[in-house]
Amino acid sequence: ITIAPWQVEICAIRSDDAQVKETADKLYEELKKLGVEVIYDDRDEVRAGQMFADADLLGVPIRVVVSPRNLKENKLEISTRDKDVNEVVYVSEGLDYIIKLKEKLYADI
Repeated sequence: ITIAPWQVEICAIRSDDAQVKETADKLYEELKKLGVEVIYDDRDEVRAGQMFADADLLGVPIRVVVSPRNLKENKLEISTRDKDVNEVVYVSEGLDYIIKLKEKLYADI
């Protein structure tokens, strides 16, 4: 995490969906306000697998997936690049979860 170009990547799957766009935009802005280094992938012409592969190639340690499927249950999928963490959390808990995960990754160094 100390040498990654960004700490968190938000992958907005189906960014043409209004709820996905709104949720991902809000999370992106909140993370930036907290000083988190975040990149936001909202390419609508790219499949989810390609987004995930690109995130892995960039070396982003925390990936947050915002998708219509997860939002049906008002949830986000949060995972780490090394696959040690793969959790589905409520949108309302997502920001806190990401911050705590980021802190844990730094503490584990």
